[in-house]
Amino acid sequence: MKKIVDNPRLIYKCCYLYYKDGLSQMQICEQLGISRATVSRLLKSGKDRKIVRIELENPDSVAYGELERKLESRFGLKEILIIDDLDIGNHYEHMQKVNAEALAYFSRAFKDQEYIGVSMGETLHDLVETNVEVDEINCTFVPVVGGVGMRSLSSQNFHSNDIAMALAKKFHGSASQFFAPAIFDNIEVMQGLLKERPIKDVISSFDKLSALIMGIGATEAKSSTVVKAGYLSAEEYEEFKNKGAVGDALLRFYDENGNIEPFKAFNDRVMAISMENIMRVESRIGIAVGEEKSRAVLGALRGKLINVLITDISCVNKMLTLMDK
Repeated sequence: MKKIVDNPRLIYKCCYLYYKDGLSQMQICEQLGISRATVSRLLKSGKDRKIVRIELENPDSVAYGELERKLESRFGLKEILIIDDLDIGNHYEHMQKVNAEALAYFSRAFKDQEYIGVSMGETLHDLVETNVEVDEINCTFVPVVGGVGMRSLSSQNFHSNDIAMALAKKFHGSASQFFAPAIFDNIEVMQGLLKERPIKDVISSFDKLSALIMGIGATEAKSSTVVKAGYLSAEEYEEFKNKGAVGDALLRFYDENGNIEPFKAFNDRVMAISMENIMRVESRIGIAVGEEKSRAVLGALRGKLINVLITDISCVNKMLTLMDK
């Protein structure tokens, strides 16, 4: 066997049949009279000996393919999608492009019968409002954070229930509902509500999630959903920033390393999927664009809060600058 896989003539012929003629490994087995395992070894040997050199020509439509691969390797990501900035500087059209890419990713990543967790906020609201065609997927969208009684946001459909229902309608799937406040003043009251059957039924599905979709809040942003909803006063929000908060995911704040502990007193009062459950979800998808989100995105990546990122080059370029410091 060793003589066969070391034979330069056979290595070249095997590689030619596979890469030039487009034969399958099984067809090569039949033509050369060798096993499938031997074909695999010969192809590997062809690359090791530089008989085969693979070059990828990056298409114009994928401007940042190499950068995506580098960041995926750096942070151990399943995938990152970097969307180019539009030259015309139209924010609405730019977000339409970002959201279309996100929905296309969902179309290929989600499967029938899966459970998909859904967060809240303006980013996801705008996402579901994007008018693009998607594949039908018979999955269940599950709200993973409460929000009943959200002051000033209830009329804008930023609630996770509304977003889950909108995604279910778009993909022709189904959705559950999570009828609970997002923030509690008294943890004991929250713990009591967790024992009620309607809440228990929703929370029991958190263990089934194969993916989780979330926006990423940034303390450097011009406005905050957390403040708009009345969960924190502007003064309290400033205190969090002074303590090192760079962002929030699912209403839980974290610092530049993704550490949530400095904000435990607030985070523990959030009615949402637990951090333990979040980290068990196979695909934790974060969507965030713009320079102002870069520090928050970097913190989420460092803390492993997300392992799929959909963003734009403005956010990435600023993030690369922060990484060099």
